[in-house]
Amino acid sequence: MKQYLELCQRIVDDGVWIENERTGKRCLTVINADLEYRVDRNEFPLITTRKSYWKAAIAELLGYIRGYSNAADFRALGTPTWDANANLNEAWLANPHRKGEDDMGRVYGVQGRAWAKPDGGVIDQLRKVVDNLSRGLDDRGEIISFYNPGEFHMGCLRPCMHTHNFSLLGDTLYLTSYQRSCDVPLGLNFFCDNQNDTHARMN
Repeated sequence: MKQYLELCQRIVDDGVWIENERTGKRCLTVINADLEYRVDRNEFPLITTRKSYWKAAIAELLGYIRGYSNAADFRALGTPTWDANANLNEAWLANPHRKGEDDMGRVYGVQGRAWAKPDGGVIDQLRKVVDNLSRGLDDRGEIISFYNPGEFHMGCLRPCMHTHNFSLLGDTLYLTSYQRSCDVPLGLNFFCDNQNDTHARMN
């Protein structure tokens, strides 16, 4: 909570107004914001200064784990967070890769569970990491990335939270997550664990 409020104050004090080309919105922006949480000490980054839609956040995480690519599947879990990107994004509506109503394309969980290989196969990044860590193995490459520039045109939105790096030291598991951009008042309290935001902003 303290880290979140300090980041908000930093944005207000030091942020620079930048116009977002995709959304057309002006954003008060700072670069490189690091937030660290010790879940082993029962720290949980729940924001209490505003309403937190934690059930929707959990539902969205479940959808990523399951590799969902359809907004209807997310709604069935209890979150409408993908409705607009799937059905109101004009560029995506005109995209030949869109498969119809509610289709999100190759975003987030699809990349995590079925990253396309040049030979036509797929890589289940999540399964590899879970299998290794459950056996106490860390090959220094326990990484899940949703950021696939070669398939940006096949999805309704580039990932904001794009990479998760797991590290096992003895019996302690560390997670460092990276975001390319984060809407602090709206989306930041969706995420927990150790987080590294390269761009933090307020619209």
